[in-house]
Amino acid sequence: MKGKCKMILAAVLLAAGLLVTAGASSYDHCADQLKVLGLFQGTEQGYELDRAPTRAEAATMLVRLLGKEEAAKELEYTAPFTDLEGWEQPYVQYLYENGLTTGASATTFEPLEACSAQMYTTFLLRALGYSDKDGADFTYADAISFGESVGLVDYANCDTENFLRDHVAAMSLTALNTPVKDSDDTVLLEKLVADGAVDEAAAEDMLTLFDRFDSYVAASEQMSGATKSDLSANVSATASLDGVKVLDMTMPMQIKSDMNMENMDQSTMAMTGDIHVELSEALVGEDAENTLDQKVAFYYTDGVYYMDMGGQKVKMDMSFDDAVSQIGDLSAMQQTEPLCLIESIEQTGDAMTVTYSSSGMNALIGSVMQSMGMDTAAVDIKMDQVETQVTVEDGAIKAMDLDMQMSVTAEGQTITLAMTMDCTINGLGDDVTITLPDDLDTYEDLLGGADAPAA
Repeated sequence: MKGKCKMILAAVLLAAGLLVTAGASSYDHCADQLKVLGLFQGTEQGYELDRAPTRAEAATMLVRLLGKEEAAKELEYTAPFTDLEGWEQPYVQYLYENGLTTGASATTFEPLEACSAQMYTTFLLRALGYSDKDGADFTYADAISFGESVGLVDYANCDTENFLRDHVAAMSLTALNTPVKDSDDTVLLEKLVADGAVDEAAAEDMLTLFDRFDSYVAASEQMSGATKSDLSANVSATASLDGVKVLDMTMPMQIKSDMNMENMDQSTMAMTGDIHVELSEALVGEDAENTLDQKVAFYYTDGVYYMDMGGQKVKMDMSFDDAVSQIGDLSAMQQTEPLCLIESIEQTGDAMTVTYSSSGMNALIGSVMQSMGMDTAAVDIKMDQVETQVTVEDGAIKAMDLDMQMSVTAEGQTITLAMTMDCTINGLGDDVTITLPDDLDTYEDLLGGADAPAA
């Protein structure tokens, strides 16, 4: 029984942590959206997102994102490259004529060779009007870092170690919502519509998504820019083991923070609340206690982390970054996911419902597990739903509600978890006041003091 309880609680904690963790993803929905615009066609085998893109495929995408596919198809092939098939020639010819490619050598393009993340980023930057030639905006060597600076490359859409057609779809979608150079914030998709390269009606839904996404980002940035914040969060979770409910948990919390941006270790945080856990009698036995009610409190001030767990009060010296990782970085709720992770944004009045891609989140989990050294073959984690509803007032987020469903399978058993988190922003800025308990000096040193032996 103890093993099952540990597995359930680990699933709950893992679920909460994965919500704010970065990693690689799967972007079928991005490919679908690009296909509607006529910018991504796939192959006879489908999208084939799980393999590396070829140089010829990357060249084709660049011509499409330049809005020149029809013009390219009218060109006579005169480029010096002798290793191209018929379908590849118009795209490479257009790039060659316009100084956008010099091939792999004087006479070869190497169309079947893999396109790297660096190469594709370079192509996308060229589509956005940036140059890596004389008087360049960037160089090939720093293409990815420059792409990050203009909002093209983010933590989720580009994998420099294992660049796939998956990332081509994600980066291309992101490029469509990236401003073109010297364009007064006209994004690439707007330019393609204005140039007649993309049908205006086909682009309407995508441009609406971009507008809502940008509003969401702006509201999140206003929230994350406040150094003082007061949030209330109520976390509820239900877990089932092989179809039988075994756990209910509720955890209402209040989180206040005052960030010292010049010296983060001088920041102050306070998180207080109650944890209620109820286990099924079938799991713990009829005579065993199956409920847990405990007040919890975590504080950080002057470089010291304090914990009060059911009256057991301990402290330890800790950097601010380490303290936040111990408490659970709820401030990360203020960070908007990259565009490629979002499947849709519906808006009714001030409320936005943001739906994340399940396939993207599932691949994200696998990446996180690998980074943690977990055996992905032994533990199968599947995200079934991730949906966030945010309420925006006066350009700022006032509330966030999360609804998530996932399953964890290990050693022949499956834990199914349904989790909700309702978060209200009570205040931002100078109106926020943090009151720390006056008995912090009575908390015991968890490590036994400076003379304690090293672990």
